Amino acid sequence: MIDGITNGHIVKMNVSDPLHYSGEPRVKREGDDVSGTFADVLNNAVKKVNDLQVDAQDQVQQMIYEPEKVDIHQVMIANQKAEISLAFTKAIRDGAINAYRELMNLR
Repeated sequence: MIDGITNGHIVKMNVSDPLHYSGEPRVKREGDDVSGTFADVLNNAVKKVNDLQVDAQDQVQQMIYEPEKVDIHQVMIANQKAEISLAFTKAIRDGAINAYRELMNLR
């Protein structure tokens, strides 16, 4: 042992910041902004797109059956939000499929 730092081939690492690796697993703290797994994020995004589609459809049906209770501008805005979110989701899906195909062709 030299100066209390080394013991054979084991070298003690000095930790200067509590966020540095200390050999112990990190426990999630209250302030961490961790959204979960990739599958959770993907499921939440698809659910939000679905909710926008359902909301737009409900507003269109309400406009047909009770036109005096609905503002046409709000119906059109809901439809555009749903259309844009679906187009964006399709673009992301197409990009993921293309990336998968590229990875498969790397053989």
